[in-house]
Amino acid sequence: MRAHSRAGDETACAAGTLRRASRSLTRLYDAHLARAGLTTTQFSILRTVQRCGGRMPLTGLAAELVFERTSLYRALAPLGRAGLLSLRPGTDRRAREVTLTRRADRSIARAMPHWEAAQRAVLTRLGHGAWSDLAARLGQLTAIARSARPQ
Repeated sequence: MRAHSRAGDETACAAGTLRRASRSLTRLYDAHLARAGLTTTQFSILRTVQRCGGRMPLTGLAAELVFERTSLYRALAPLGRAGLLSLRPGTDRRAREVTLTRRADRSIARAMPHWEAAQRAVLTRLGHGAWSDLAARLGQLTAIARSARPQ
């Protein structure tokens, strides 16, 4: 049995291949974002909420980032302790809402040049066109995985 499959090999496990790529990219982005005191996951959470006007329902954030609710709470805890966000009752009292603080906006602004450097490092080597194609395909994979049911 081969330890690694080549790209394009139909026997390569999609999940394993994507997990290796994801862990490798996460390490690259984490190294850049560490200079701003954030991890890739934290930056992604903050940017997602920021793009939604600085507040969004917890269930919407979990769905957008493909997080289990308990995992999302664990990821939000250090951001809350750092004063970057708060969890409050939403419009429906049973639902909770994530709200960014002004400190979060400043933290995102400090982190953005580091994220851009990581992004440039990837796109320079991969190519902008290749990234556009890959991003579209990864979006398709996400949709497939969300809609597929084990048989």
